[in-house]
Amino acid sequence: MSIRLTPTFCLGLLLPILALCMLNGSIDTLPLFMEQQQRQLMMQIITELRLPRVIVAALVGAGLGMAGLLLQTLSGNRLADPSIIGVNQGAALAVVLGILIMPEMPPQWLPLLGVAGGLTSVIVLWRLCRGTPPIALILMGVGLSSLLGALIGCLLILSETQQLAMVMTWLSGSFASTNHSTLVSTLVWSSVLLPASWLLCQRLGPLLLDPLSSRMLGARTGAIEGLCLLMACALGAVAVAASGTLGFVGLLAPHLARLLHPPHPERLALPVLIYGALLTMLADLLGRSLFAPVQLPAGLMLAMLGVPVFILLLLWQQRIRG
Repeated sequence: MSIRLTPTFCLGLLLPILALCMLNGSIDTLPLFMEQQQRQLMMQIITELRLPRVIVAALVGAGLGMAGLLLQTLSGNRLADPSIIGVNQGAALAVVLGILIMPEMPPQWLPLLGVAGGLTSVIVLWRLCRGTPPIALILMGVGLSSLLGALIGCLLILSETQQLAMVMTWLSGSFASTNHSTLVSTLVWSSVLLPASWLLCQRLGPLLLDPLSSRMLGARTGAIEGLCLLMACALGAVAVAASGTLGFVGLLAPHLARLLHPPHPERLALPVLIYGALLTMLADLLGRSLFAPVQLPAGLMLAMLGVPVFILLLLWQQRIRG
């Protein structure tokens, strides 16, 4: 039985988490505010370094959570996630190619490359898995992700040393290099894609029915499926362009929302956006503060949490099917 939480309560969680992420990190800012001489420096650290980083982390997490909800509803498999089925890896491969070939490319063009790469990978996966059980999507996606990851590794080996260090830091799923240019690019794309994905979720009801019932209701499921794929790829591409490959946000955020809210796509949209943002902000906060002054990438923290949860969900789904 689901615990009923209101969207207002979920929105209320964002403010204290946002304040916590702004005031804590590799340097504990709050005690320094008490000193008059350090206060101006701390305000500069917060506004110029932490604020762009936290906002980008929230937007990236919200986008990945929504991409996971769209893919899970589309495939009928609650284990679908942009990082598991190869969407993020396809986007990352295209972005890495763009960075290595054209290092002076403006950052606002990187999401377009990511959309092309992610869409190509998901179309290949969709064609391979047509007519197969839902679990085949996960298994085939894991294989495709491994292949794309190997291709990224080959590109990195062939790249120059300076480019290798930059791309490796980015691929780890880190917000350490976030700047105002990244903030503007992510904010512009997210301001279009997040509201559009929320509106799309209001039309996902026919995908929960069998094909015959959907046709009897006159629903254009083909168009909805195509929009879901395109939107999931676009959201994953924006996340990859901003922070590299972050895994398991699209898996965990929809599951949290289903546990705490009515399990209908139109009612899950807002909670998924909020939980995705919270997961990514907290992962970045833990990476900055656990071993300060050493900073761990947010992608590493998400993997440490997400891999055990993914294994448990896979075993639970197999047990239900059995």
